[in-house]
Amino acid sequence: MNYEKVTNAEELGEHAEMCRQDGTIMAMYGKGGDGKTTIAQTVICPALGLKGIEGEDFFKVNASGSAPSEVKGTGIPDMETREMFFSKPTKWPLHSRIGDRPCVLLLDEMPEWDVSVQSLCRSLFDPVGERPMIGEHELSANTFIVVTGNRRIDGSRSSIPSAPFVTRCTSFVWEPTLDAWLDWAADKGYASSPVYTFLRYNGLDQFGREGDFFSPPVPQPWDGNPHPCPREWEACCKLTVEGSPDWSESVLRKNINGKVGKEAGQACYAFIQTVAKQLPLLDKIKAGDADWPSNEADQFALTHCALRQVKRDAGKDPEAAVASGSVDWLVERVLLPARNEIKEWGFKTALSIGIPLDQHPRRVDLQGV
Repeated sequence: MNYEKVTNAEELGEHAEMCRQDGTIMAMYGKGGDGKTTIAQTVICPALGLKGIEGEDFFKVNASGSAPSEVKGTGIPDMETREMFFSKPTKWPLHSRIGDRPCVLLLDEMPEWDVSVQSLCRSLFDPVGERPMIGEHELSANTFIVVTGNRRIDGSRSSIPSAPFVTRCTSFVWEPTLDAWLDWAADKGYASSPVYTFLRYNGLDQFGREGDFFSPPVPQPWDGNPHPCPREWEACCKLTVEGSPDWSESVLRKNINGKVGKEAGQACYAFIQTVAKQLPLLDKIKAGDADWPSNEADQFALTHCALRQVKRDAGKDPEAAVASGSVDWLVERVLLPARNEIKEWGFKTALSIGIPLDQHPRRVDLQGV
C-alpha cells in the first residue's frame, strides 16, 4: 500500500474535516495497537464537532468473524404476505434510531472481514438514495464513515481493498511518533510510570531512529510472538504508574515480557530495576550528602525517582509544597545540575503530573530562558 504517511493525530482531524466536505470515506491503515480506533473517537469526532460518545454520535462496528445476517439483520418471514423482513442490526447508526443526527461510523479492521460481509457495505459507500444503507436499513444521512485496518506487512491476514472501494476513499498510513505518544501518555497521567521514562530515554536506537523498542516493524514472516506497540506500552504504564500495587519482581518482569516481547521487556525491566536501585543515592542527594552523578542514564533515573517522591510527598496540595519551599531540593539538587535535556524533561514532566514548578522562584532557570 503506497499511501501517504501521517504521524500527527491533529493532522488526521484536519483530514477528517476535508473528507467530510468532499464526501469521501476516510481510511486509516497501520500496525495493530497503534491507536487507530482511539483516534477515531477522541480526535476525529471532536474535529467534526462531535462528542465521541459511543451509541450517541460514535458507532463502532467490527464484523470480523461475523456472518452476513449479523450485519444486515436476521431475516424474518411474514407468512401472510410471504415477504421477508430483516431485524434491525445492532451497533449501527440507523435512521430509525437516531434520525439524521451527525455521527461517526467506524468500520474497525474492515480488511479482515469476510468478503461476503464487506460486499454488504457497498450501499454504505455508494448509496442509491440520500442515505447510506446496510442491507435494507437506512443510516443517518449525516454519517461520516471511517475505516481502519492492518496491512499484510503488519502480521495481518487482511484482504487488499478493492478498486471501487479505494476510489471512494482518502487513504492514509498512520504511524505515531514516540514524542507524540509520550505527550499523549503524559496527558493520560502515565508520566509517573518508570515505563514512561524508559521509553522517553530508550525509545530510540543507537542511531537516533524511532522504533527500536517503541514500535518496531513487525517481523517478516510474522512469528506470533509478543511485539512492542503503543497499546502494549500503555498497558505496561498502567501496571507501574504512581499508586499501582507493589508487584513481585518475577511477576512484573514476566508480565511485561508477555506484552512487549522478551527483548524490549527485558530492557524495560532492567531500567525499572535501575530506577529502584537509585533510591538510596537520591536520599543522600536530597540531604546534601552526595554529589549529582555525571552519567546521563543515572541522571534520568534519579530525576524520575525525585519526581515520584515529590509527587507523593506533596499530597493533595502541590501548590503549597512549592510555595513552602519543600520542593526546593528537587530544583536545586536534581533539576538544575542535570543536563539540559533532562532538566527540560523533568520540568515538563513535573507540570504534567501536577507539580507546579512554573510557580517556583527559579522557574526561569528551569525553562532555560
